[in-house]
Parts: sequence; C-alpha cells; structure tokens
Amino acid sequence: HRACPPWSLSVHPCIMDALVSRLEAVTARLEAQAGGVSVPAAASASAAPAATGGANHASVSAFADVLSGPVATLVALAAPLGDDIVEVTGLFAQAFTLEASIIACIASCQKPSPETLQLLLTPVGNAMVAVGAKSEGKRTESFHHQKALAEAVQALSFVAYQGADMGMSLPQAHVAEAWQSAEFWTNKVLKEFRATKPEHAEWVTGLKLLIDGTLKPYVKKYHTTGPCWNAKGGCAKTWKLDGNGAPKKAGGPPPPPPPPPPPPPPAAGPPVSAPAAGMNAVFQELNLGEAVTSGLRKVTDDMKTKNRTDRVGLVSDDAAKLSTKPTTGKPTPAATKTPTFALEGKKWQVEHQVGNKTLRIENVTPKQAVYVYDCVDCVITVTGKPNAITLDKCAKTALVFDDVLATCELVNCQSMQVQCLQTVPTVSIDKVDGCQVYLSEKTAETVSVLTAKSSEINVVCVPAADGSASNAEPVETPVPEQFITTRGANGKWTTVAFSGH
Repeated sequence: HRACPPWSLSVHPCIMDALVSRLEAVTARLEAQAGGVSVPAAASASAAPAATGGANHASVSAFADVLSGPVATLVALAAPLGDDIVEVTGLFAQAFTLEASIIACIASCQKPSPETLQLLLTPVGNAMVAVGAKSEGKRTESFHHQKALAEAVQALSFVAYQGADMGMSLPQAHVAEAWQSAEFWTNKVLKEFRATKPEHAEWVTGLKLLIDGTLKPYVKKYHTTGPCWNAKGGCAKTWKLDGNGAPKKAGGPPPPPPPPPPPPPPAAGPPVSAPAAGMNAVFQELNLGEAVTSGLRKVTDDMKTKNRTDRVGLVSDDAAKLSTKPTTGKPTPAATKTPTFALEGKKWQVEHQVGNKTLRIENVTPKQAVYVYDCVDCVITVTGKPNAITLDKCAKTALVFDDVLATCELVNCQSMQVQCLQTVPTVSIDKVDGCQVYLSEKTAETVSVLTAKSSEINVVCVPAADGSASNAEPVETPVPEQFITTRGANGKWTTVAFSGH
C-alpha cells in the first residue's frame, strides 16, 4: 500500500480491512485473557500486557465498527465530488485510523503521564493538522467541505481529556462541540449544492452520521468521564501494536558490549619553565609607589583629541558620498503573479491586480459570483446583481456595487472601502484591519453587518441624493471592538459594547 497516496480510493478499502483485522485480533486476545484462556508466551512476556476488563476490549471492537462503517462510507461518498474533497476526506479517514491505535492502547495500558500521553497523541495530532491545513490559503469550490472536516476532526482529541482542571469539556460534550462547529460549514455546503448537486448533501449526511450519530454515542458508552484506561494494564510508554494486533514486546536483544577503553595518553613532555619575571616581578613594581609611573609617556596638548587638526567632527563630502554609495549586490525582486480578470464558469475571478483603478464587471446575474483575491490599491465596480461578492487578502482596495443577492464578504483584508448603492442583506467582515462601509439609507434599514476579529470598522449611512432625507449629512457609526460581560442577579450573563468612556 505504500506506493499509493493515503487518499487513493482504491487503497482505502484495503487499509480499512487491514486495520479492522488488526483490531479484531486485539479484541480476540483481550477476550481470551478476560476468560482465562491461555495466550502465547510471546504476548504474556510483553512489556505492555493486554486489558483484563470486558468493557475495554469491547471499546476496541466498537471503534473498529466505526472505521469499517461510517468512515468507509464517507470516503466512498467523496469519490464523485472532485479531487480536492477526495484528498481531504482521505486525510480525515487517516486520522481515524491513527485514533484506533490510541483506543487499543487505552484498552491495554494504565493511564500514562502527561508527557507519555503527548507522545502517544503526536501522530493523531499531526494528522489533524494536515486536515486543517487543506482549508488554508486561496479559497476553492471545496473550501466549505475542507472547513467542515477541519472542525469535525477536532472530535478525535477527546482521548486527551485528563480532568476538569485542563479546561476541556468531557468527551461526549467535546465531540458535540466539534460537530456544532462543523455543522456551521456543512450548512453552507447544503445551501450551495442541495438543489443542484445532491451528492454533496449525501456527503454531509455521511459526515453527520459519523460524528454526531456514531462517534458521540460511542464516546458516551465507553469513555463517559474520560478515556477508560486499564487499571491492570501495562505501561503505555513501551506499548506498541504489531501487525497481528498483539502488544509488541518493548525489549529487544541485549545491547552490544561497550567498546574497549581508549589507549593511555602519551607521556607528558618536560615541564615548561615559567617566565623569568612571574608574579613576583609584578608585585615588586607595585611596591615602588609613585615611581611606578615614571616610565609612562607624558601626553602633550597637541596629542589631545580636541586639539588634533587631523580629527574633526565634520564629515567631508567625499566621505559622505562614499558612505551612501549603494552596494554592488542587487536585491532580488519579489515574485509577481500574473493578474487575472475573467469569468470562469459562474464565478468572476479578479486576482493579483495592483494599482488598477478601472476594474469594472458589468451585467452580473444572480447565478454568478464575484471573487477578488490579493488585489492592492485597486478600485472595482460591479453592476448588476451577483449572488455574492468576496474580497480575500486585499489591501487599500475600494469596491462599489449596486445590489447583492446574499452576502458581501471581506476576509483577511486591510484598509478597505466598500459602498453599496442599492441593497445588500449581509456584510460579513472577518479578520479585517480598517474598513469603511458606505450604505444607502434604504439598505441601512435592513442590512446586517457581521464582524469577527476585526478592528477600525466604520459604517457610514449615506442619505439619498435627492435631499429627501431628514439628515442631509452622512452618519458614521463605529463598530465596537471591546465588550463587557457581566452576570446578573438571575444568573444570566449579559454582554454589552464597551465604548471606553
């Protein structure tokens, strides 16, 4: 299997079968020990003996059912959705296969120290990071799927629970919280594809069945108050799982004997004689008193720095020119990417534009979307009524549009200006430093402005141009950045904006 990538669909059934076989072997060995049946001597001599409790080996078998059932189904449902979704779903399934080894260790070993537990969880943690990394960078059509899996994979960290004082919820609640975060993104998938591509909705259903319908009940049954470590098990630090599902013996052949001692050092040569003067001569000079300075040269006035004509505080023109002369090495210019301005399918792509003040997209229909990425010092005008407008990783850029059917979204931007001439239901601002949002008086009555991790956000209500408005001057309202949360007498918490006064 090593010749194929971990996300290959042709490999996944094989991986699943091999892993299930290994876990079934562990279960059989644990059941044999629980029932008093003898086991091979190699296993009994292992540094990490298997569990003796029925509940522990049952948890291993139940997790194997999770892998062979909902996990395998989710991988199959990803097949018709494109390479990006297939790849990230494969990484997601790989995290579950690594989690199975942790489950087997929990059933076979005593509770380890925090340091040992961290070492055990490192492979699973790296797999979780790999899933989250797929949602970073430039957004693609599979962005919502990737974010959903990045949130859902956090459910696997329930095995790290060690007590209420670590700031982590109980395993069942932790899995539920992970699904709630993932469901935010799966709802976006359903909203985008439910009517046009039902196979995406089936993938969402498979993910929900795995996390909310299978993993959460499993955790509730076997790890209610935390990972159910085996009190009579072996040492987790030396525990390993071999290909047959048996704990692997930590001890190996005896180490080789130490190397022979080094040869004796060569005989030392004759001692080096000390200088004739030595420290005695130093003390003799110190005992001379004032005569000790008789050998020093006298500093005359012309030798003093302030009186020397060859050293002045002024810098000559030649020296100044020499010091400011540029170096011969030329700095490496930053790599510039090719600007893009085109309609690809149903999405307008505007990317890597710099200093372009005349970008104009006309007659956009509700079936089309506008995506602006990595533009600097630009002015973009959109006429018509697109489904959505997204500005991602832009700086010092202005956007002017007539109408938007759903959302105008800004992500990872700096020093932005956005003006809506007609209507827009929602303006979403996420990780933005500095943004002026200009809204017409009609839009300001119905719009919702959502902000997160942003600063210096102002909303300006622009009155009608015909002068019919009661207030002819624009009204600027800053969006709060600080909040105060207090607990009332009724036990409920209340959050209000903090103005700083």
